[in-house]
Amino acid sequence: MLLQLKISNYALISESLINFRDGLTVITGETGAGKSILMGALSLVTGARADSSVIKQGEKKTVVEAQFDVSNYNLKPFFDENDLDYEDITTIRREILDSGKSRSFINDTPVNLNQLKELGNFLIDIHSQHKTLEIFGESFQTGVLDAFAKNQALLSEYQGLYEKYRKTKSEVMALEKQASEAQKESEYLHFRYDELAKAALQEGEQKELEDELDILTHNEDIKIAVSTSSMLIISAEEGTVLQKLKEAENELNKIAAYYPKAQELSSRIQSAYIELDDIGRELDSLNENTEYSPERLDFVNSRLTTIYNLQKKFSVSTVEELIRQRDELKKRLDLIDTSDERISDLKKQLKEIESQLTLSAEKITQSRKNAIEGLKTEVVALLSSLGIPDGRFDAEFSLSSDFLPNGKDGIKFMFSANKNVPLSDLSKTASGGELSRLMLCLKYILSRSTKLPTIIFDEIDTGISGDVAGKTGQMFKKIAGFMQVICITHLPQVAAKGSHHFKVFKHEEDGIIRSDIKELDDNERVMEIAGMLSGEKISAAALENAKELLQI
Repeated sequence: MLLQLKISNYALISESLINFRDGLTVITGETGAGKSILMGALSLVTGARADSSVIKQGEKKTVVEAQFDVSNYNLKPFFDENDLDYEDITTIRREILDSGKSRSFINDTPVNLNQLKELGNFLIDIHSQHKTLEIFGESFQTGVLDAFAKNQALLSEYQGLYEKYRKTKSEVMALEKQASEAQKESEYLHFRYDELAKAALQEGEQKELEDELDILTHNEDIKIAVSTSSMLIISAEEGTVLQKLKEAENELNKIAAYYPKAQELSSRIQSAYIELDDIGRELDSLNENTEYSPERLDFVNSRLTTIYNLQKKFSVSTVEELIRQRDELKKRLDLIDTSDERISDLKKQLKEIESQLTLSAEKITQSRKNAIEGLKTEVVALLSSLGIPDGRFDAEFSLSSDFLPNGKDGIKFMFSANKNVPLSDLSKTASGGELSRLMLCLKYILSRSTKLPTIIFDEIDTGISGDVAGKTGQMFKKIAGFMQVICITHLPQVAAKGSHHFKVFKHEEDGIIRSDIKELDDNERVMEIAGMLSGEKISAAALENAKELLQI
């Protein structure tokens, strides 16, 4: 519900603060007084586009701020999805700068225009003569019938299945496309995979082979060095390192009894002897096992050439990267090999979902057809009360071959305002005034069945008068029993039905024409309605008539 509207420097309005309440609020004023300015300001906070032309002359920016009680609209998911702070009393602010730029805020958090528009759709429905054209939309017509038929539960079930159907169908199509594209390159993929698989690559293999190649290439030098080192350490001939150590140890042992330091050094020499003896034996073993093998050298060279060629071909620098490419190719080939099976399984799922969706759509269709008679009866009765006594109304059904977001029905409202005129499409038969009254009837029906936002009727009562005007006002009041209604009107009969009455007026201040708005008290309402009845010169009869309309 709209609680407050604050306008600063918008068109002819300098500063205006309007507090709204529930029920029916009427707004009146002379033509050109600024009622359209008020509507423009409200449009801004619900996401309408604007430029610097709306800024009051001489000012730097326009600011429009509105407060809404959103506690009954279940809007917390919207705030969570858009990372906004939720407040039961939510403030929307829109600023238009003289540079032409626009800034929007929800509870002081900056938002973009799409977010503002999305929230605005939940909060305000501005209904003007121009917007009556939405009555031609199939989605609106279907929505009216569904609301009247109380199809919310059926639609919820259908839409859940429809979402599963849509996702599964998209998955099938994507898989079929992938399979088709993969099949085209299957031969090439197999060729590349087979080349890598045949190589039987092992992690760490390249480093081992390169190290071994170094050894095999320098085999003769290694053999000489190992053999010479072994001989110097452990040869049986005198003069070897071990022989010299043993002699040194014996000499130190001779003096160990009276020179304790010699014993310590003798022990250290013994440890060195053991270590060198072990080294010598290992060198001897290496000497015996180091053999020159031309065959092994050829194998290592050939293996490394294979690895280097593969690395160049696949644009990588390590065996590990080649192995990763091999494994990825294997996965892609496995997908190709199993895609038919996966697609077949998904198609079975899709067929099952289609069966469920068809049954759900049939329930919705039947519910709509069951409800249409009641809707026809009520619309015709309401039209009669609004001055179209011979009005007829019906709905034409068509069945779509495809699943639609709300079922399989195509629904087209049919209308005739006169006895001898056959029913036909709304766009072909109804005049502007007839469309406005039909839309009012449908909005009244919707207001009873659906949680609608605040609705603003902007002079949709144009072209009616007398008793019909009074009944129109009564219908506005009935709608206001279900939701907040703000009605801009030029009809005294409608204005008199309001629970709250505001007047938009122009006045001159410091030589400048300004617009303003004020809430009228009981006496001011009598004078305003009397003026609407008789013009500038208010007669006694007009005053009495105004009091009668206001039931004072």
